[in-house]
Amino acid sequence: MAQKSSNLSRAEQVRARRQLEPMRRKTVPSSSTRTARDTQNASKVISRRAPSASAYSSMAVRPSARKRIYVPSGQTGAEVRLPALPQIQLSWRILSALIAISMAVLAYLMKDSDMFLVSTLTMSGGQRVPPQEIVDLLHLKGESIIEIVPTEAEDLIRESFADIKDVKVSVRLPSAIDIEVMERIPAIVWVQAETPLFWIDQDGYTFPIRGEATLPVRVASNALPPHPLGYVDPAAALTAETDAAGEVAPEPKVMPSVDPGFVLAVQKLNTIIPVGTTLLYDEQNGLGWTDPRGWKVYFGQDLSQVDLKLVEYEYIIQAILDRNLQPSLISLEFLHAPYYRLE
Repeated sequence: MAQKSSNLSRAEQVRARRQLEPMRRKTVPSSSTRTARDTQNASKVISRRAPSASAYSSMAVRPSARKRIYVPSGQTGAEVRLPALPQIQLSWRILSALIAISMAVLAYLMKDSDMFLVSTLTMSGGQRVPPQEIVDLLHLKGESIIEIVPTEAEDLIRESFADIKDVKVSVRLPSAIDIEVMERIPAIVWVQAETPLFWIDQDGYTFPIRGEATLPVRVASNALPPHPLGYVDPAAALTAETDAAGEVAPEPKVMPSVDPGFVLAVQKLNTIIPVGTTLLYDEQNGLGWTDPRGWKVYFGQDLSQVDLKLVEYEYIIQAILDRNLQPSLISLEFLHAPYYRLE
């Protein structure tokens, strides 16, 4: 028997053993048992990504996030471990809120502090406008510097002083204000009944006469200078709007009251008139002068063809003098329709 079993192959021995042993069915694990086993055998998921700031509270202290610091003790291989310090992470919202609160507290302290009350006011660029008039207008002395609005001060100065073309107001901490003004340059002095009334600048703005100026052209007239096209009197417009609305309307934007083209015509004609004569302005005949030979000549307000008018003027004078006539007025307002008037 032993000899027979030794001659069997391993596969035959396994079959023989299975025939001799009773068959035993393998038990099928229940669902609860399988779930517990799977849970026990499952490996933990480890994240290698750094945790975001939103995962923690803005003011929370992470117990594990402690920075360890080791200091050499002076002996080889020995170090001293210092107490660990917690790392606190603040969100941007908390940081911006702290900055806003700090600025509000600082502004409140500046408002009530004597250190930030306006004590120095300097003005530069002005020659004819008295600085004291601007100081009295603004009433800035003793005011808190954080309550000063430079743009409002600039608008007030422009509206109150017609002879100031531009102004720049700047604030210097803790208590200084700088005012830089640009005055209008007079181009024409307007004279009526031998009395200077006002100055006119290159852009057509009128402003009061202050001090002396050698540049403006003197114009003797019997009326006010011509207004630009579409000009509306600010006082009349303000009154009309107030009456229509029943309440005070805002002041209209300042506009030039004299046609800038008229200013250019005056400057051009001033280079042509005889030396020692004064420019004249007549409401009907325009610009001209008194000829040294005893009559008045007018060229109108449009001087775009003044060269042709001057040539025509010489021919007219020659024709009149050849006839031994003495004119009192020669008008070349219209190039193709000149005329003269005898005494």
